[in-house]
Amino acid sequence: MSSLERKLARRQDKATKKIEKKMAKKLKMFSSLPDNCLMCNEAFDKKSKEHATNWFVNVYHDGVQLYCPNCWEK
Repeated sequence: MSSLERKLARRQDKATKKIEKKMAKKLKMFSSLPDNCLMCNEAFDKKSKEHATNWFVNVYHDGVQLYCPNCWEK
């Protein structure tokens, strides 16, 4: 393996690790999902498929916000 190939492989590994680190951080934030709507405090059932498909989640670098469909329309 030439030094150019090793250099390219290291660059590829570095980029992959960076992406994996960002994804792990996002998943960790998603696991800290609130239990209710930010606006109206309606309860969010984490086990409900309907809630999972209809509610809206905003992920920011400093936290996670959860909105019910009624508040999202407003």
